[in-house]
Formats: sequence, structure tokens, C-alpha cells
Amino acid sequence: MSDVTAINNLVAKHKALRKEIAKIIVGQDLVIDQILLSIYTGGHSLLIGVPGLAKTLMVNTIARTLGLDFKRIQFTPDLMPSDILGSEILDQNRNFKFIKGPIFANIILADEINRTPPKTQAALLEAMQERAV
Repeated sequence: MSDVTAINNLVAKHKALRKEIAKIIVGQDLVIDQILLSIYTGGHSLLIGVPGLAKTLMVNTIARTLGLDFKRIQFTPDLMPSDILGSEILDQNRNFKFIKGPIFANIILADEINRTPPKTQAALLEAMQERAV
């Protein structure tokens, strides 16, 4: 496949994706384009806005449209790193079993990260930087 054909296919898929997202999210074209660009390049996005702008709905819609797993983490003062990373538990057969935290999703919305303790912030930021949990 030539580069021109690959680019034309990408443009067509992007337009179809935008059309599908537009069925739910209206009037946020620039933000959606920037989020999609971040996803295409494997980066992270920071969404800042007043309450009620449908930030959660927008990210959830993009994730569902792409067929990706979405999780939202509400950061609170009592949230611990194991609450987002997961932890090992002892099951009924006395074997250790790892229970994955929400960080194992494809797309994560970390809400109000400034409210949580530094060690929990560090756990999230390390997972983002290393691209591994």
C-alpha cells in the first residue's frame, strides 16, 4: 500500500469516527480533534474546563467509538496508590491473586488529581510515563 493510499484511508476513517462522535457530542469539534490527535500519537491530554462541559461524556464517547476500555478515577484525599494500580489478595484457596485497578484501561479520565496525596499522584504519573503498570 502506498503512502498516499494509507493517508487517504486514515482521513476516511477519521471522518467516519468524527461523524459517529458527533451523534453524541455537539459543538466541541476543536477539543475532539485535539483528543483524537493525542490518541493517534500515543500521548496524554489535559482537559480543563468548568463543570458541565461534558468532558467525561466526551472522553467516554471517544473511547466507546474506538472500541476501547474506559475508566474514570475520582481522586479524593483518601485514595491510595493500590486503589488505582490494583493489589494482590488472598483468595479462598489461599493463593495470591492480582486484582487490576482502573489504570489498566485503555483510556483513563483522572478527575481532580490535585486533591489526592502526592504518593497517589506519583503512582499515576509513573504509570503514564513508563507506559506500564
